[in-house]
Amino acid sequence: MVATCLQVVGFVTSFVGWIGVIVTTSTNDWVVTCGYTIPTCRKLDELGSKGLWADCVMATGLYHCKPLVDILILPGYVQACRALMIAASVLGLPAILLLLTVLPCIRMGQEPGVAKYRRAQLAGVLLILLGCQLLWAKTESSPHSQHLVQFKQKYLEDFSYLQGD
Repeated sequence: MVATCLQVVGFVTSFVGWIGVIVTTSTNDWVVTCGYTIPTCRKLDELGSKGLWADCVMATGLYHCKPLVDILILPGYVQACRALMIAASVLGLPAILLLLTVLPCIRMGQEPGVAKYRRAQLAGVLLILLGCQLLWAKTESSPHSQHLVQFKQKYLEDFSYLQGD
């Protein structure tokens, strides 16, 4: 009984996580830009948000978005994040379907228990890959990582003479 409950809870959390991946991929609130505090920016109509698909500005009661359609103009990290998030969304579907077939309330003919166990392992591996892609995409797209790249370009290249080429 406990194993059944754990499998159902695992399936439900995996399904909710996969839906979260799809929602996260489609939103435009990955990075919120503001020169002041958020309430001040809302009053001054300077609150902006950037996502994978559009750059948006929040004006008085309106939300104006400019879609990012020119793929050749986009920076490489945005293209990489798009690809990783789409791949994670697509990878989640077979993982969820495999987890659905592994649930104890579903039987597929006269299959042995080993077959269910293998499908559960495969679904787990797919979900771990999905999580790694999400972690990589979010790390790649975060402003913090961009600041690290700028820091490296600005300060660490000055010390290239210390490496002794």
